[in-house]
Amino acid sequence: MSQPLLKVTDLAKSFSGVWALSSVQLSVEKGEIHALLGENGRENPRC
Repeated sequence: MSQPLLKVTDLAKSFSGVWALSSVQLSVEKGEIHALLGENGRENPRC
């Protein structure tokens, strides 16, 4: 098995002490497509 093009381990992000992400792990292999979908916390959608 080849090495992934992108590998993320233990990613975390907080905003003013509120954790949005904790211990995220992601591995992207050649030819794969990934998307993160969700609300951005505002009334107006953004692209």
